[in-house]
Amino acid sequence: MFAVGLLLAVGLFAFGVGTATRQRPTLRRLHEARFLPSDERAYLRGQVRRRFITSAIVASIGVMIGWSYLSGMEGRATAIAERSRNAAEKAPEHEAGRPADVQPPSDDEKRRIVAEKAFVSLYGYFWLGILALVFLAVSCAIFDFWATRRYWMAQYRIIKDDHEAKLRRDLAVYRQAKDNDRMTGLDKKKPDEEPPTG
Repeated sequence: MFAVGLLLAVGLFAFGVGTATRQRPTLRRLHEARFLPSDERAYLRGQVRRRFITSAIVASIGVMIGWSYLSGMEGRATAIAERSRNAAEKAPEHEAGRPADVQPPSDDEKRRIVAEKAFVSLYGYFWLGILALVFLAVSCAIFDFWATRRYWMAQYRIIKDDHEAKLRRDLAVYRQAKDNDRMTGLDKKKPDEEPPTG
């Protein structure tokens, strides 16, 4: 389990750092392209910002998971869970009546129980924080997808409108040429239709 957890942590961290480094060409393009349209510049700037934030969140999740394994937090949580499970298995033996040889917990035992409760609370908040970061990363990814879709649909509409305008213009030119040909045909026929003089 330790190796799987560390592998997951390293994978998440590498994915976050890799996604962040993939934004460098876009940043370079933003700095070097002087005559980039303003809507494209705004879209690319927002895209880089969103993807950097998502990358940082994913890398942070990897660091937190790795830290929980390397610091011994996961091992301590597993030991507490095992102790609780063993205590729960032994508990039914004492339900019928408390044996005389069971002693109340000592001060060290009480301190250990209080420390374990505090640790379990901290551990729960730690994993809640990781889940909140996962939710935030997924939300950022969905928002990035939606922003990309909205931008490209706007570009598609512009291209479509431009194409339709060109088609309408070509159709008008074609009709004008047909009308001109018809008028030219009528002009050519007029001399033939006139009666011969003399």
